[in-house]
Amino acid sequence: MAEKEAIVFINQNAGYLMIDIIHAHADYQRRVIIAGKLIERNAQLDKKVKIEKIISYNRSSSFKRLLTWSWGFIQILWLVSIRYRKAELFIVTNPPFASFIPLFVPNRFSLLVYDVYPDALIAYKMIHPDSLISRFWKRSNKRIFKRAKNIFTISEGMKKILCQYIDPDKIKVIPVWTDNSFLKPVPKAGNKFIQKFSLQDKFLLMYSGNLGHSHPVEVLLEIAAAIKDKDVYFVIVGEGEKQKLIRGLIEKKSLVNCILLPWQEVEMLPYSLAAADIGVVTLGIEASSLSIPSKTFNLMSVGVPIMGIADSASELSNLINNLQIGKCFAQTDIDQMIEFIEFVKSNRDYRFSLQNNSLQASKRFGSENALKFRSV
Repeated sequence: MAEKEAIVFINQNAGYLMIDIIHAHADYQRRVIIAGKLIERNAQLDKKVKIEKIISYNRSSSFKRLLTWSWGFIQILWLVSIRYRKAELFIVTNPPFASFIPLFVPNRFSLLVYDVYPDALIAYKMIHPDSLISRFWKRSNKRIFKRAKNIFTISEGMKKILCQYIDPDKIKVIPVWTDNSFLKPVPKAGNKFIQKFSLQDKFLLMYSGNLGHSHPVEVLLEIAAAIKDKDVYFVIVGEGEKQKLIRGLIEKKSLVNCILLPWQEVEMLPYSLAAADIGVVTLGIEASSLSIPSKTFNLMSVGVPIMGIADSASELSNLINNLQIGKCFAQTDIDQMIEFIEFVKSNRDYRFSLQNNSLQASKRFGSENALKFRSV
């Protein structure tokens, strides 16, 4: 394989997916990652890769989100313009403004679209569809996408949205993946997370992820308040804009069957996910066609049945149903979700079948997917 020159990866908050993609580009003489945060798990970033630090993405409030997006964009633009003007760019839509970089520099580039902008901001009513910024963004997308060497995205639903900006033949869909060497089933008797928080003898419903506007996690508190089975315990792990709301609702409803925890250490992740008897994946109605959360695939690795809370027409719902790894419900289906939880808890054969289906499904979403991002 002939060596290429330099490639710069741009991703404000990067993790195992980005590391795998960077390693898939080992045929470049120089590799650089511009990131505010790089979370390494068992797969460490190749020591030959240079890290350029920028501000980390802060999702704790809308103001901090916009501030870190904007300052991150400025830092990225400066680095590319001054230090990497001749390098090839691999741009992730994180921060969202990163996709504007090609308007200011002549570099060859590929785009990985995790979230479609401005469409996502319009869906969450953060900007009006006819606003000046929306019209400018959409016109810019058409100009930028036309120049792109590659356009990647992670779902067919997102591809459909992107088709308004570029010919569908130019868009490559590559699903997210998991890491079965890092995440795997852990017996409850030896689970460090269960021991740390004294969760023995509980049937655990687990949500682990961002507590942002696109995730209706508060629905779990309605279920916790309504469910009669005292052995069912709700564990919410994460941080974000809804953190105060979740904490306030737990106190207001006096919920003794629910706990809110901050992000855990990376080393604890295999144990926290594997502690779940049912893993919860949520998507607001606005986001149902825009993504499939990566936590879905991580839960498969630990062999956990999945309860989705999303629109019935969403790709998340289709994935869960097609793989037979759980069920997906609308946000208002409180009674049906309680019935599902109680049935999974009481029917051992059904629970085992969902667990086994999750484990088998995880084998279809391995890190070899990262190789499909290699530039051609």
